Amino acid sequence: MDPRFDTPPSRQGSDSIKWGRYAGRDVLPFWVADMDFAVAQPIQQALEQRVQHGVFGYAAVPDSLKQACVDWLARRWGWLVPPSHLVAVPAVMPGVNFAVRALESPGALATPAPLYGPLTQVADNLTLPLHRFAVAAEQGWDLDQLERALQQGARTVLLSVPQNPIGQRFTVEQINALGALLERYDARLICDEIHGDLILDGQPHRPLALTPALAQRTLTLISAGKSFNLAGLPFAFAIVADPKWRQGLKRVLQGHAPASNVLAMAATEAAWREGEPWLEALLTYLRGNRALMSEQLDGIEGVQLHRTDATYLAWLDCRALGFDHPARHFERFGVGLSDGSEFGAPGHVRINFGCARATLAEGLKRLKAGIAAA
Repeated sequence: MDPRFDTPPSRQGSDSIKWGRYAGRDVLPFWVADMDFAVAQPIQQALEQRVQHGVFGYAAVPDSLKQACVDWLARRWGWLVPPSHLVAVPAVMPGVNFAVRALESPGALATPAPLYGPLTQVADNLTLPLHRFAVAAEQGWDLDQLERALQQGARTVLLSVPQNPIGQRFTVEQINALGALLERYDARLICDEIHGDLILDGQPHRPLALTPALAQRTLTLISAGKSFNLAGLPFAFAIVADPKWRQGLKRVLQGHAPASNVLAMAATEAAWREGEPWLEALLTYLRGNRALMSEQLDGIEGVQLHRTDATYLAWLDCRALGFDHPARHFERFGVGLSDGSEFGAPGHVRINFGCARATLAEGLKRLKAGIAAA
């Protein structure tokens, strides 16, 4: 039991899009990647202190925040990043779009399927061709399909690592093979690693840019947003080793990105400096929630729950139930899920288990009722 997570504040009737989607209906929300937990106390205190200052004018990114990021990456990820490689961006997804625009010749884009929807939307945003290649739980990326995409003109690959929505990590062998392939075709990689602190198997996250073949051709997006539940206070860093790409990113940001958010920066720095004990407690709680899901759903006929290596998102294969959009079916049983079609994988659902265990238990009860009625 941990009261910080077992009894979170109520978000009903608040500005929460997660809970507002089903306002007035008996539907529990497990869809958007937004945990229900209050932030760590050091973050709350840092925000209160910044608000007490009372002035919220234009602000530069403080060197102390950059150093907090560098220290965090060294301590948690084993990644030694020079502060000069950091470029502040409004949030991870705007950062991805700006990163593509900063390339002189991005070519076509290539993304795995399934994948977090806004990453695939980048091609439409920038009117670029898009190629898809498969990624599967326990198997990783289909690099043969990716190579065909590269042969057809793709020169920029967009990834989410750990993978959203499957919740999968990738082996060193898979990452090395990816690096060799991108090196062969002189392709670039933009990697959303916002879930990198949410590893549930006890191993540290391995950023893709640590792979020698990928170091100079990778732009990595990081943020405290997911691991510390700060989605409403967006702020992110792009980590760019290639100086030409880094300068290009700074140029496209000018006049197109808002000034840095002073409250978001205060929250982020407090998270990386003082939030580690809270994060460790969160990971313990999420492992318990993951165990409850396995206990309730493993072996149930008609669905397959894939093991979640990282994130607080679980991936459920419901194709045997015969629904193209299973989330619509489960909503009738009081469970609000993300439909797999949003990620390019109809017949699946994504479940957010970043919530109180009692809420999850009730949601699983309703989910099982929906499976039985299919």
